Amino acid sequence: MQGVFITIEGVEGSGKSTQMLRLSERLRRLHLPLVVSKEPGGTALGRELRRLLLERHASGETWCAESELLLFYADRAQHLETLIRPALAQEKIVLIDRFEDSTRAYQGASGVAEASLDRLSELVLRGLRPHLTVLLDMDPELSLQRVEVRNLALGHEFSETRFDEAELDFHRRVRNRFLAIAQGQPNRVALIPARDPVEQVEAAIWLRVAPLLRNAGFRID
Repeated sequence: MQGVFITIEGVEGSGKSTQMLRLSERLRRLHLPLVVSKEPGGTALGRELRRLLLERHASGETWCAESELLLFYADRAQHLETLIRPALAQEKIVLIDRFEDSTRAYQGASGVAEASLDRLSELVLRGLRPHLTVLLDMDPELSLQRVEVRNLALGHEFSETRFDEAELDFHRRVRNRFLAIAQGQPNRVALIPARDPVEQVEAAIWLRVAPLLRNAGFRID
């Protein structure tokens, strides 16, 4: 038996929360040792950083891309140290909503140099990578329509996070960076069309998750 590290990624409105819930519920029905978390915000420190990173900056000050980047990696460092690494050492399944690939996609699309991303990744991750990353892919024009509907349904007068408000071209750059990651690491990244029916997306995800868990020694039959 060994720990298994799974992340779910995608553009805003691609259905990550829905598929995270469905996959976690399925794993719990199988009585598997499971830890579910998210970035940013998977620890007490992370929740404070999430508030800073995703909500509007109350001061009105515009942050430089490097300041934002360092906060994301501060969240990740704490998350890895206090939750992810210990859970994997205890041979648990760790399921995370957003991880390193989101930083590569979003902060890279914001203009952060690849060299900066590489240096911080090496410092914080120390070689740790997910065993599987589920990338829910969707055209940003459709995904942002979903975001708008979601925000209205939740009664939000404004967008839920400031990333929802970014220009369409930014979201296209984010998607393209996600796709480049998937193309470069096909053994790790499972590219799943997110505009398919929810049940079909769930089934496609399970086709990639199930053999991974079996190979790690978990009983899922």
